[in-house]
Amino acid sequence: MSKQTPGRIYLADQRGLTETAQFRRYSTFNFGSYAHEHKKALGSLLAVNEEMVAGLQHITLRAQQTSHVVIVPITGAIEVKDSFGTTYIADVGEVQVITLPVASTLVLTNPYEADVVSFLHLWIKAEESIMPAFNYSFHFDLDLVDNKLANLVPGSEANSSKSLLPFSLHLGRFAGRHETVYQASDAGSLLFTFVVAGAFEVEGRLLHEKDGLGLWETTGIELEALSNNALVVVLEVNSNGQKLA
Repeated sequence: MSKQTPGRIYLADQRGLTETAQFRRYSTFNFGSYAHEHKKALGSLLAVNEEMVAGLQHITLRAQQTSHVVIVPITGAIEVKDSFGTTYIADVGEVQVITLPVASTLVLTNPYEADVVSFLHLWIKAEESIMPAFNYSFHFDLDLVDNKLANLVPGSEANSSKSLLPFSLHLGRFAGRHETVYQASDAGSLLFTFVVAGAFEVEGRLLHEKDGLGLWETTGIELEALSNNALVVVLEVNSNGQKLA
């Protein structure tokens, strides 16, 4: 019997809930006012949040440490304004990556009057020496991610002196029973899988919608979709020598 890859499952119904009249946030890890002793950051992966913002409302997010923030719109567009006054729109079919110095803020606004928008925002630790803040926009066509993991945010090779982003992000939409393999760029990386819709089996673990799975000490992972139009995000984060067990 083969040895199971070391890892940890984060169930959707055990996420932290923060809710106001303006927004509803589900947090896989500690974030903002949500704190739990068993939901600490996983290596350099600081936060994984699913956010829903009401019409014409906004939220303000503050960087507790220098961070890369990855915004993945799920339904509708979101207006993003950083501490330097730069404003841009992130829409479905693109991924926005913003690097924030410690204590700086992001203001995220729903531009629609009546519709709720939903999006993911993932936080990854960044080097404190990164200055000034910068952002990238990565565009993609959903039809091009069918039955494969498309590389939406290309990272750099582990331990490369040319590193800009210490992570990469892949997304795929799969038909039921379709299988794929994700090959890690480095065996020391953290591989974090988050199911946006549907269900998957990942390295022998059953994941339902909004479940997360962190895996380490592996060169790759096998995924099988268990439902049609199953949507999954795979984030690979350079470990920088951190122990995740």
